[in-house]
Amino acid sequence: MTVGATADLGPEDTVAGSRHNLAALIAKGVPLEALLAPNGAAGSTASMFNPPSFPEDPFNLGTGIALAHKLDLRRHVVVAFCAQEKPPLESWHDALKSAAAQKLPIIFVIENGVATEDATKDESPHLEPVSFLAREYGFPGIIVDGGDAVAVWRAAQESVHRARNGSGPTLIDCRSDGSRDPLAHMERYLKTRHLWDDQWRARLERELMTEIKDALAKLRTAAT
Repeated sequence: MTVGATADLGPEDTVAGSRHNLAALIAKGVPLEALLAPNGAAGSTASMFNPPSFPEDPFNLGTGIALAHKLDLRRHVVVAFCAQEKPPLESWHDALKSAAAQKLPIIFVIENGVATEDATKDESPHLEPVSFLAREYGFPGIIVDGGDAVAVWRAAQESVHRARNGSGPTLIDCRSDGSRDPLAHMERYLKTRHLWDDQWRARLERELMTEIKDALAKLRTAAT
C-alpha cells in the first residue's frame, strides 16, 4: 500500500504517517539504523521525522504541511497515512473540510484492514462512510484493494497529478483482509508481464541484508 501510494512522489514531497507506520517512515527517508534502534537509542535521528510534540494525527498534520506548501506557492504534494482498524472519523472532519475548502495538495490514505465486501456489515458500521466522507466535502473518495500495490499506485498516480496541478485533495480508502501476501501478488503480476527476474530478486535480497547488517553494526559501534 505505502509503496503504491508514494511511488510518484519526488524528493520535495512529504509523507505524513504515524511513528508506528514503519513503511511510511522508510518512504519519507528515516535512516534504517533509526528504525532498528531500541527505543531512545536513535532518538535524535528519529525525532527529526516524528517530533514527540506532534500528535498521532497524520491527517491534520499533513493538512497543515499542505497548507504551508500552498501558501509558499510550491507545487509540493503531501501523502498522509492513517493505518487504524477503527478510524477516529470525528478527528478527521476538520482536516478534510479544510483541505477541500482550500484545495490543498494532499492525498489522504486510509488502511482499513478490512475487505471491501465487509464494509457494509452491521458489525463494522464505522467503515461505510470512510470512502464517502471526502465526497461530502466535494473531492474524490476512492476504494482500492490495499493488498494490490499496482491498484493503489494507479489511484495515487492520478491523485498526485491532480494535487500537484491545483485540483485539490483525494481520499484513497485501502481495504485488505490480510489473507493475501502483497509481495507474492506483486511477483505474480510481474511474471505475467514477463518483468520478473529471479536473479534480480536474489541480488536485491542480498543488498537489503547487507544494508540491515551495516545498520546494526553502526548501532553496536555507537553503543560501545
